[in-house]
Amino acid sequence: MAPLRDFLSPRTRLLRQARQINKLEQEVKKLKAQNESMREGMRRCVTCEYRLDFKDRQNAAPIEILSDN
Repeated sequence: MAPLRDFLSPRTRLLRQARQINKLEQEVKKLKAQNESMREGMRRCVTCEYRLDFKDRQNAAPIEILSDN
């Protein structure tokens, strides 16, 4: 029985590793999709915040410069 176990052990390990690799590849794919989605969301958010800040600065009252003269 020992020779059969010695023969199947590497195959079992290879199958386990193949399943783990497949699982990890799926996880990487999912994380890349989430990353791209978040990157696009942050791009819109930063652009929106920049635009709001720019509008606020445009609508702000001008700064009066006081002189000692």
